[in-house]
Amino acid sequence: MKTTSFAGALALGASVATLLAAVPALAADAAAAAGTPAGSGAEATDITNIVVTAEHNIAAATAPTKASLTEQQPESIITHRFIEDVRPESGDYTTTVLIAPSMAGTSSNGGGVGETNKSTLRGFQDGMYNLTYDGIAFGDTNDPTHHPASYFPASTIGAAVIDRGPGSAGDLGQANFGGAIHLFSPTVSNAFGTSQKFTYGTFDTMMSVSQLQTGAVDALHGGKLLLVFQELRSDGELSNSDGVAQNQTLKYVQPINDKTTLTLFASHNYTRYFQSDAGPGETWRQVQTYGKNFALTNDPTDEHYKGFNHEKKQTDFEYIDLKGDVGYGVTYEDQAYTYFYSNKTISVNDITGLIGQNTSPPKSSKLPATDIGGYDKGNRYRVYGDIVRINKDWSFGTLKAGALWEGSSTDRHNLYIDLTQGGIADNKFKTGVLNAKTLEYSSWDQYQVFADFEWRPLENLTIQPGVKYVNFTRNIDGIEENSGTPNFPKHTSAIGSNTYDKPLYFATVNYRILPYWSVYGQYATGFLIPSLSFLQATNPSLNSLQPEETTNYQLGTVFTRGHVTADADVYQIHVTNLQVADPTGQFYENAGTADYSGVEGQAAYAFDFGLTLFANGSLNTAKNATAHNTELNAPKWTDAVGALYNKGPWSAAVTYKQTGAQVVAYSPNAQELPAYDTTDASVAYDFGHFKVKLAGFNLFDNRAVINFSGATLYSAADAGLYQFQAGRQIQVTLEAKF
Repeated sequence: MKTTSFAGALALGASVATLLAAVPALAADAAAAAGTPAGSGAEATDITNIVVTAEHNIAAATAPTKASLTEQQPESIITHRFIEDVRPESGDYTTTVLIAPSMAGTSSNGGGVGETNKSTLRGFQDGMYNLTYDGIAFGDTNDPTHHPASYFPASTIGAAVIDRGPGSAGDLGQANFGGAIHLFSPTVSNAFGTSQKFTYGTFDTMMSVSQLQTGAVDALHGGKLLLVFQELRSDGELSNSDGVAQNQTLKYVQPINDKTTLTLFASHNYTRYFQSDAGPGETWRQVQTYGKNFALTNDPTDEHYKGFNHEKKQTDFEYIDLKGDVGYGVTYEDQAYTYFYSNKTISVNDITGLIGQNTSPPKSSKLPATDIGGYDKGNRYRVYGDIVRINKDWSFGTLKAGALWEGSSTDRHNLYIDLTQGGIADNKFKTGVLNAKTLEYSSWDQYQVFADFEWRPLENLTIQPGVKYVNFTRNIDGIEENSGTPNFPKHTSAIGSNTYDKPLYFATVNYRILPYWSVYGQYATGFLIPSLSFLQATNPSLNSLQPEETTNYQLGTVFTRGHVTADADVYQIHVTNLQVADPTGQFYENAGTADYSGVEGQAAYAFDFGLTLFANGSLNTAKNATAHNTELNAPKWTDAVGALYNKGPWSAAVTYKQTGAQVVAYSPNAQELPAYDTTDASVAYDFGHFKVKLAGFNLFDNRAVINFSGATLYSAADAGLYQFQAGRQIQVTLEAKF
């Protein structure tokens, strides 16, 4: 593996930080500015400021999702109270954000183990929107998709903001395209405190979460530390699909002076679980024979044997953040970061056969056809970068400017092996690297430069134009197996480099009609680089791909007063440069356009006695404008209703979420999955130093089909894989806190 040190990113961050940190001393006697905090857009704004801005009344303070009167695009803010009281203790970010309008997705294996859950946003699939943590976008280096079980469990999420749109120019990341999910770390308290949680639930799920807050320590000049440790194990609902997960998180906040703060963050995650990389899911024939919970077996002579299908992953995520106020209306933030991902997988080639039928013979004719063939897959990457933001505030407006630089280093392999004979190499090829399906090194270098100007010509009017320039270079050096086209050998060298660049433009306006009622509008452009797989084509030199692009138009309104908070919006998004394979299969090209449009809303009413009722929903359309087909896996609507209660030591909740019908295949007619829903409930009593919580998820045990990868639904002859909604789960949590 080619290594690139994080020292470069730290050096860049440290140099800027040292320069900026010196300025407060020079301007210590200057008047403090009254402007906004450093940052632009949700990604760089402190979550405390977001929540305070949004929660102007009792309804907004207790609603599970809410909007801000100052927002410039549709958003849903989910606070720590909702995560703590309502969502699964063993959950992750997908379970946290599901309650919001236009969000869809659910797990197909209970207990919180394995990678069986993804989320869609307005029908945009994972990898088509940014996912950030404390303002830093992260994702895989082949394309910006995500592994929900591999980074941040629910215990490390203090709050979340779903941006249904590309935001402002200062919203940075690898997928400035279909919106963003912003996750925020827990708050570090000024007061000392400890807590210990133990959770036990269905599928023999056991979890422990230990938390320590040191509070502000006088000997450290107000420095304060948060430690969170989580241990999880579960048998899972699917057969022989158990797993374990561990997370350790540290966050330290050090005041440098009254205008400068340094934050250090580090998180490490380890997961090991049994799941086939050839899945997940089961064929319709398997469903009819074994039921909806079939996945793996304990039979070492069968391709579904759990010993032939397992994954082990480790990740880490770190940053150093320095922010401050230098006086004269100038604030700054410098954030140097890195994150790492390692995946070690053993899997069979195919899982579509019945028990005792071998549909995964070795790839080599030199090995017995009765043996079970598979592969050894590895993927390791390190990403490192630095984000610098500087704001200048005047009485009439604020200039927000900055830049991101980011690099990555990745190596991956996929080697054919004979699992029956203990994983020996499956020597398929006569030349080259004998058993390699993929041997590859890749990297990227990108930079983004942006400027937004928040102009306030009137006290109740904000107009914000912005511009961002994105430059992204991807490199690949490796060999790939191909289909053996006559003009090409079995192994093809994949060596190449592509640079994609684009200026992006933004314009938003927010007008406060009344102190409690605002309207807003947004025009924005988006950009999504081609996946690394497009450089793995048989003849990548023929690629002429341009990045996919979006043009976004959105209008909305927010009303929040007294016992009521409500907001609604309409949107129209035009997508160009859709990417398809050339008919010869040798390269990729751009062809076609798509249109996403819809209407969304969320509302809550709070009673004085502690009860809050809420509802939200969306109508979403995603059409391929060239083929006139509905885009695959894009739900046509979402809706949610529920009630939350908080009074004295009692808290309780009942929530209902429905995900609308979605097209999953064309063969030749549209194959559509019906809507599915889930009802969750929880009740808790706080004794002071002790708290007990009882929670149930999918109370009516719905087992709907939530995903399908084949061509024709409900056909025993179709080898497509089905995933089903995880069944009913009950969890009891005991907490001690001091």
